[in-house]
Amino acid sequence: MSPGEAGSRTSAVSDLLSIGQFSTLCRLSQKALRLYDERGLLRPAHVDRDTGYRRYSLSQAVEAERIRILRSLEVPLDEIGELLRAGKETARALIQRHRSRLAARLTEYDRMIAALDGLSEATLTSYAIRERQLAPQQVLSAGWNGPLGELGPAAGAAFTELVQHLKRAGASVTGPPMAIYDLEDGFREEAIAVEWCPPVDRPLSGAGRVSGRELAGGQAACTLNAGPFDSVGPAYAALFAWVEEAGRQRAGQAREVYLVGPRQTDDPRQFRTEVQLPLR
Repeated sequence: MSPGEAGSRTSAVSDLLSIGQFSTLCRLSQKALRLYDERGLLRPAHVDRDTGYRRYSLSQAVEAERIRILRSLEVPLDEIGELLRAGKETARALIQRHRSRLAARLTEYDRMIAALDGLSEATLTSYAIRERQLAPQQVLSAGWNGPLGELGPAAGAAFTELVQHLKRAGASVTGPPMAIYDLEDGFREEAIAVEWCPPVDRPLSGAGRVSGRELAGGQAACTLNAGPFDSVGPAYAALFAWVEEAGRQRAGQAREVYLVGPRQTDDPRQFRTEVQLPLR
């Protein structure tokens, strides 16, 4: 290398910004800049072979700002790389995918907030327990056994099957839908047994996992839970405490009757579920 070439290169490098200067300019930490270098998102304009010092050009500030904005919106690093390289259509699809992800998270946060609102008043003493006589009734049933975390989607699929069977049979629903839980071993996250049952106007035959039967009547301890379906735990605790204090015994499986649910309102805080524990 000639002296002129060396001097020209030294001059060019000296015009670049140190990682500290570039970090201040772009409002990105030096740790983040090193990570973006490692991930191939924002390579330094020059890296000293001997010291490893990174230097950046002013023209890279625009790209750094794009990355900073995308990270502030919680776009994953892998997708940022795709966005930076993508054409308009692909970029639009990637942005829509992240938008859907954020919307789903917002829905989940709304559910969690509703559950928290319910917890603020969900003490054992806030549940009024009453004992009453349940009448026998004909139901159409779809059973399921699986992880507690999959209960919601499984319920949706079961009720779809039940509605289709009812239409084929030309039968009518006579009251709010219910779920019957086997609580002999409590609510086990790894496996829970449940039947979803709409009450119907006459005895029905079944097909596949759908079956018709008469649900027995009898005495039951009952209470009302206000709020999302998954906030029902304290209602069960209140019922169990009442049964023990009253010296009674449970007989049969617990029932949840969905008096107000998604068909009546989009607001889970407005859901109303009657929880019933049959008694001896």
